[in-house]
Formats: sequence, structure tokens, C-alpha cells
Amino acid sequence: MRLKHHILLYTFLGVAVLLSIFLTLDFGNRAQRSAQALEDVYAQRVLETQEHLQAIGLKLGKAPVATEARTQVELLAGISRQADSVVSGLSALPLSHIAMSDTMKFCNQLSEYTMVLALSLAAGQPLTEQQMAELGSLESQCALLLGQFATARETMVAESLRLTAGPGVFYAEAQAAQRPLEQVADPDNGMDYPSMIYDGAFSDARHFGAPKALGEERIDQRQAMEIARTFVGEERVNRTEAAPDGGGTLASYGVMLVLNDGVVLNAEVTRQGGKMLWMVPEHADFEPVLTLEECAGAARDFLLDRGYGEMEDNHYQVYDGLAVINFVAVQDGVLLYPDLVKVQVRMDTGEVVGLEANNYLMNHTLRTGLSPALTAQEALGRVNPRLDAGQARLCVIPFREGERLCYEVPGRYEGREYRVYIDAVTGEEAEVLMMVDSASGRMAA
Repeated sequence: MRLKHHILLYTFLGVAVLLSIFLTLDFGNRAQRSAQALEDVYAQRVLETQEHLQAIGLKLGKAPVATEARTQVELLAGISRQADSVVSGLSALPLSHIAMSDTMKFCNQLSEYTMVLALSLAAGQPLTEQQMAELGSLESQCALLLGQFATARETMVAESLRLTAGPGVFYAEAQAAQRPLEQVADPDNGMDYPSMIYDGAFSDARHFGAPKALGEERIDQRQAMEIARTFVGEERVNRTEAAPDGGGTLASYGVMLVLNDGVVLNAEVTRQGGKMLWMVPEHADFEPVLTLEECAGAARDFLLDRGYGEMEDNHYQVYDGLAVINFVAVQDGVLLYPDLVKVQVRMDTGEVVGLEANNYLMNHTLRTGLSPALTAQEALGRVNPRLDAGQARLCVIPFREGERLCYEVPGRYEGREYRVYIDAVTGEEAEVLMMVDSASGRMAA
């Protein structure tokens, strides 16, 4: 009997020990998952802060080129809002208040200062040359701050540093070795936040309505696979398979295409009209042999052969041996920016392996009313005299829920290239874009 009791006791203790081990491991796993989730939130905050700083710098770079008060007000108000977002993002991170106070103060003052300028402009007071110079100085500081954030983030990734490690550090001294983000305001890194003296306290193509370029025909999955095969090129395709469908305004059938050389393309063909909506290679790592001009020519021929009509290449990016080129539709010499098609071209063979036609399918139609009220010379007269302007050209740009006929005026100011858009009917300044060059290509922002 005693032996039986001992067996029961040992069994109970064994179960208890196993249960305790299981609960301990489960608690540890839960804690680890929670810590990782929090770390992911912090990482997202850091990335968002970088994006806001980049947008602030772009807007500050546009402000001196804008002519109309309305455009400048939009830019300055946008800077103010995004500076507030930077403060909000930094406040949510577990960083030393002592180390981050100067950066927080700078962003708060930047927000207030630009809002004061925006309100002054709205009241009819133009920006002075001194204020323009101050905005240029602020742009330089934002660019430097952005660079410091990028460097700090790269260090954290390279050294596997975590913001969730260790106790609270709000009142702690800066520790750049453990928390690289805390060194972004260090004067040794070039940061020299300006003191702002001021009076008072301290900005896509439309997808609205029904698609314009689809037609009325309805297709099935089998037809979608044949359309995709023909679009890519019958001679290039080894086999096709059905893939998950897409929904929304441009409902579509999914298609996977395996090419003769083993490259796999994932694509979607619209159910209405049977048009190629998009396609993209599953993997891309091609040898960049061809020039960008050769790739653009191959893409232009590809689009023309598939019925897109006259298209003009605009912006581009290059990565993983792919040339990604934006093409804009042209009607009677007028650029139709809402009718955009992005094409991916292999830089080793010149073959098209990717396409994005969402904007084109939503917006492409024969335009009427392309006759301007202003001449090109009159439009040039509306551009800021600071800009070394080039030749004006008619274009259609997206505007709210519709479109706007404008003159596109290219130009340069202090070594930078811009595109200014003057309404061809009213003469208003509709938009200012700055051309941004990077290691991967050229885009407008």
C-alpha cells in the first residue's frame, strides 16, 4: 500500500514538474514574442521618422522655387505637420531625454516656424529673402539629421542592437554604443541646430470612377491564361498556371508564367476587358549589360507592339539588373501623366519581365479640351524668376478627383532640377516637383 502511495506521489510530482517546465517555457516564449513585437513597433517608428525627415527636406527644397502663395502655404503646412510627426515618433522610442532634447526642440521649432510662415503667407505677406535663406539652412540640417538617423539605424542592424534591451533610459545619459540613435544630435557629427527667431508662436494619379480603358468584354480564367501568354510572347513561355485572383475595382484572374529560361512571372489579367494589369518576376538578379537607353527602347517597342500607342519614357530606377521605366501616354504632343505604365526590363537581354498598368487602365481615354488659354511664353512668365527655366510643354496632370491641363516647365535652381506646372487655363501654379537622383535612378518628388 505504501509503495502505491509513493508511486502516486512521484507521479504527481513528476506531472507537476513537467507542468511547471511547460508553463515556464510558455511564459518565456510569450515574453519573447511580446518583446519582439515591441521591437518591431520601435523599428517601424524609426523608419517612419526617416521618411518624414526625407519628405521635409524635399518640401524645403521646393519652397524657394514655388511662385504662388498657395503652393508655398501647402509646402510649409506640410513641413509643419511632418515635423510634428517626427516629434511624435521620437517620443515613442525608449531613448534618453537628455540626448534627444535638442533634436526634439529643433523639430518642434521647425513645426512652429513653418506654420507661422504659412499663416503669414495666407495673410498676404510674401516670404522675404532672409526667410528663404533660413529655409535653406533648415533643409541642410534636416538632410544631415536624416543621414545621422540612417547611419544609426545601419549600426543597430549590423550589431544586432535592440531598443527593448535594458531598463528605462528616459533620464539616463546618452550611450551611443548601446543606443546609436542618441548620437544624432552630437555636434561632433556636424549637427548645429539653428536658433529660430520669429514673431509670435510657432503636401497621385486619380483612381475614381469606372476604369476607362477596359471595354465591356468579360473573360474567364482560361482566356486570361492565353492573354497573359500572348502578352509576354508565345515563344518565351514554357507553361502557364492559374494563380490566386485579385479583387477591387480592377478584378482580375491570377496567372503564373514559367518562361523557357526558368524565370517565373506572376501576373494578373482583368476580368473585364482581358487587359494585363500587372506582372512581376518572382526573382530578379540579372547582369546589367545593356544601357538604360537600350532598355527604354526595348520597352517602348514592346508597348507599341501591344497596342499602347505613343508613349514617352519619363522617370526610371535600376535595381537587381532590372530597369524600371515609367512611360507616359502622349496625345497630339501632350503628355498624359494620369495614363502611366511602369515597365521592368532585364538589363542582360532587354526582355520585358514586368509591367504595372493600373493607372493607364483607370484613366486612359481620348482627351478633349486640350487647347490652352495661355501661350507657352505666358506660362514661362508665371514661373519664379529664380528658376533657370527651359521650354514649356503642355501636359495633363491628376488634380483632386479630375485632371488639369498645364504647362510643364523644367528648370534649374542652385544645382537642382525642378518641374513647375502652370495651369494652361488660369495661369495658376498647380504643382512644383523636384527631381531626385539616387544610386538607383531618377524620380520626381
